[in-house]
Formats: sequence, C-alpha cells, structure tokens
Amino acid sequence: MNIEDIKTQLETYERTFPEAAVRAAMAQREAMTPVLLECLQATADDPHRVAQTDGAMLHMYAMYLLAQFRERAAYPMLVKLFSTPGEVCFDVAGDVVTEDLDRILAAVCGADVDPIKGMIENREVNEYVRSACLRVLVMLVARGELERGSVVAYFRSLFNGKLEREADLLWGSLVGACCDLYPEELLPDIERAFDDDLVDTLFVGRGSVERAMSEGQAQALRRCDRKGPIEDTVSEMSWWAAFREDDRKAAHQAPTITNGARFKAAKVGRNAPCPCGSGKKFKKCCGR
Repeated sequence: MNIEDIKTQLETYERTFPEAAVRAAMAQREAMTPVLLECLQATADDPHRVAQTDGAMLHMYAMYLLAQFRERAAYPMLVKLFSTPGEVCFDVAGDVVTEDLDRILAAVCGADVDPIKGMIENREVNEYVRSACLRVLVMLVARGELERGSVVAYFRSLFNGKLEREADLLWGSLVGACCDLYPEELLPDIERAFDDDLVDTLFVGRGSVERAMSEGQAQALRRCDRKGPIEDTVSEMSWWAAFREDDRKAAHQAPTITNGARFKAAKVGRNAPCPCGSGKKFKKCCGR
C-alpha cells in the first residue's frame, strides 16, 4: 500500500477500523512521518476547522502513530493544539484527552518538561489537559526519565503559589498525582489543600492519600504507569467503540449509565447537569 492510499484510508471515519492501512503506516514509518506531522500541524494551527469537519480522523491516527514512533517533532504541535482554551480539545480529540493524552505527551516530549509545566500553570488551558500534564510528570518518573525529587519539588511549588488557590478539578488531580508519586514529602501541603476545601473529595479524599502511603513508593509508581508506553497503534485504537458494531448499537440503545461505560462528550454536554443526578456538571462528575 503506497503512502497516498494509506492517507486516503485514514483521513475519515468509516465505522470499521482500517487495520491494514494503520499497519502499512507503521511499516513505512520514515515515509509516513512527514504526512502525519503535516496533518498534526494543520490541526494545531486551526483546531476549530478540524472539529467542524465531519468525520475527520487522520489527526487521531497521527497522534498515536507519532507517539509510537517517539517523534519529537510532534511535541510542539501537540502543546499548541492542547493549549487551545476552552472545550475545543474535546471537539478535536474526544476521549483521548482523558484516556491517553498523558501517554502521548510522555512519548514525544523527550523529558523536556518545560512546555508541560507551562500548560499546567496556564489557567487558559482546559483543566483536563492540565490534569493530563500532571500525570505526564509522574509517568516520566515511573519510567526513569525524570528524577522523582525534581517532580516533588515542582509539585510543592504548585501547592505554594504556582496554582491559583481556588477549588477546582486541578487540585484533586494534583493530589492524585502526588499519591501516584508517593506523597510522603508533600503531606503537609496536601493536608492544607484539604483543610482549605480546594480538593473535591468525591474525586480524591484523604483515604486515597493514606492508601498511597501504605503501599510504598515502588507500588505507587507502578500503578501510575499501568498502561505503559504506546507501542502498537492497532492495539491502542482498534477496540474503540466507534469501530465496533455491537458497541455502537449498545451506545445508541442504552438510556442509562452503567458501571464501566465509556462516555462521549457528544452524548452529554460537558457543562450540562450530570445524568447520574449528582447535581454537578457532567465534566465535574461522571465526565471525568
């Protein structure tokens, strides 16, 4: 299969996973990489256009394939794309934001974490993207690419001035990241965040911190990287509900939310009341 044929098959969503085309792209890495980078750059330059293009899909394959290739040139493009304010990141990438953005960024950043920190500290960046960036730092520690002490020091700076002290999803994400890192040195900062009601305890509570402390550092770090690096785009994407007829039918027919279900932002507005009846916005509750 030549490059143009691969591109044509990957450009739009066709209901079934184009395994042959994805495998061909993986086999022709050198020739395919510029095509994928061109698509990702165009997406970063005008994410609204991509979000409004019905069935646009090449940029999704590009993110996973370039992560699999450990392509550093993709890093600034991803930073630009996911630094776009508001909800456009979900319009462009859907569940990838909450499921795999951390793994994708970790694969291409080459341990250059200054842009990651920039997104964490930028209040204009979507809170779910900022949360994913926190997980990137812990993931890199688990993989031996960053020193744990440097990330502990950075997290301490977030607790003590670099993050706005307003109750928000990000505070729960920060405490969760500390638990994955093993929170021993940060316990006073974590306790103060709970005392100041900055952390949504439905998301992460003091019990989570206690459990992390009882596990020990090695177990905490193993847990935070349980999915591991992105090694095979086929196995990463082929199981998606969008490519499975039975899952599509179930999603169309199911009127209620069940344990373990995967939700799509298109089904329920992220700022709409959560269908579970909690009274919270969907993005603050089951949308997590």
